[in-house]
Amino acid sequence: MTYHPQHLIEQWLPKRDSQQWVLGAVFRTQGSAYRKAGALMLFGDNGEQLGLLSGGCLESDLQRKAMQVMQTREALQVRYDSDDEEDVSYQLGIGCGGVVEVMLHPVEHSNDYLGLVALYKQLSQHQSAVWALALPERGLPSQGLHLDGTTPTALELPKFGDHTLTLQLGKEWLVNRYQPVPHLAIFGGGADARPLAGLATQLGWQVTLIDPRPSHARREQFPTVHRVVRAAPSSVLDSQWGQTVDAAVVMNHQLELDAEALHAIANLPLRYCALLGPSHRKQQVLSKAKIEHWHCHCPLAGPAGLAIGAQLPEGIALAILSECHAALFGGKGGSLSQVLCRQ
Repeated sequence: MTYHPQHLIEQWLPKRDSQQWVLGAVFRTQGSAYRKAGALMLFGDNGEQLGLLSGGCLESDLQRKAMQVMQTREALQVRYDSDDEEDVSYQLGIGCGGVVEVMLHPVEHSNDYLGLVALYKQLSQHQSAVWALALPERGLPSQGLHLDGTTPTALELPKFGDHTLTLQLGKEWLVNRYQPVPHLAIFGGGADARPLAGLATQLGWQVTLIDPRPSHARREQFPTVHRVVRAAPSSVLDSQWGQTVDAAVVMNHQLELDAEALHAIANLPLRYCALLGPSHRKQQVLSKAKIEHWHCHCPLAGPAGLAIGAQLPEGIALAILSECHAALFGGKGGSLSQVLCRQ
């Protein structure tokens, strides 16, 4: 299980009418907090929990409050302040030192499931989606809205970042922009592609594996990937799945196939593109593909990955996926504590 909203809703959908559910959403944080505004979690009346709103320290208390919401059918606002000695988060010994504010809403047919079904539909079509949740008001029903980006609305959409708090339409709203799960295309189905595909699927990413060679990309060796394509790399241009690829790693270990793959993906709107191998080989592949590196839609990473000292296939996969993750989510790929700079 991963904690992406698309996966949370996907797990919840088949069960949405079999028990009572409450949606928890972080709407404001101050100081240090494990999850930020826009994080979602679903609580079932049988104790089932989907998602995470903290590092695991607040969920038991949130479950109790969710049961209260199920009984009263009224939404709640909860504030956790780990610096306040009277606060439950302080008494639990939580050491983040920040403030987390959460709203809890009943999720049911009568409130259109807070727009979660429509939100999932758009994310599952690999489209970004905007979704708004009204902060609780005593005596008023819970309200969530899916905004597809084309419907006229009075709600202010996030201008910077992925969420905003706005006072409009007589209410205060948390407005979130969610991206679909990333789609990674791996060109080359050799043994060293297995840890890369495995790590990506553990992150919840959609993975497509492309390799025309009968001895490669066997389904039994890649049980977790979304699809295996036994066709030439150029098939990405004629396929529906090819239009949703966000990142690509070329690792056929074969000059002609690598060149064909680079030529095929050069003009795709990728946010990350990597070629396995040293710098001099990258020039060989580019020459074979009859393209220059500036012809690619995004910078071509080659050698691929962050410099983490990787030598084994698993470490190399981690290095590549870390660089890819940074490119997709706006990270810098450095040490948060700068501890590596002090060694």
